[in-house]
Amino acid sequence: MNIDWTITIAVFLIFVVWSINYYLSLFETAPMPLEKEADIVKDKIIEYLTVDGYRVPMKLNSTNTTNNAALFMNFTWPDSTKNSTRIFFANGTSLTCNIIGDVLYWQLNLTNITYDFVMRFANQSIDLRCNTSFTIANETKTIPQAMEKSRILSQDRINEMTSTGYGDFKNSLSITRDFRLEINISGNITNYGLNLPSIRNIFVKEYWNTIEETGEKTKVSVMTW
Repeated sequence: MNIDWTITIAVFLIFVVWSINYYLSLFETAPMPLEKEADIVKDKIIEYLTVDGYRVPMKLNSTNTTNNAALFMNFTWPDSTKNSTRIFFANGTSLTCNIIGDVLYWQLNLTNITYDFVMRFANQSIDLRCNTSFTIANETKTIPQAMEKSRILSQDRINEMTSTGYGDFKNSLSITRDFRLEINISGNITNYGLNLPSIRNIFVKEYWNTIEETGEKTKVSVMTW
């Protein structure tokens, strides 16, 4: 008899749990908070507008004065990045460069000082940037330091977005909320998306970075409602 009583109680409890779950299933799940959805919209848009960017520092201790010296570095680039390569002084001044095979060359007049250089490139499908021809003489080898990787805004991606209809772009990223973008590149503002509604809760999410092609500081404001 005790066994029958235990089975009866177990069946009753199972029925009660099932009934509660069925009852709760009749009600819609609470919607995701708008602020959280705004973060998702921002993340999807920023992921589209950015590419993988790479930075490789280099240092050279020059012990003499050499005019028209050709510095070089052997390097293995990640796929689809070599063409975007450029070489700079640490202060951001660009240098004449050329790429032959897997060797990067750049030219300058050396003096008896320490030089800091930075090679930059990104996952961009473009024509070769380091394509200036010059005499390769007085070659000096430079050793790259650790490569740094980050996401960086792409002007090409921004242009692709602005040339795409709002509805098509929104659907391509599976975005369900309406939005508007304000992209401020060194004071030049580009707007994209719907006009802001007069009476709605609007969440603004900001993202700061630089443009890969120009190095300009940029703020992207994503307004979602």
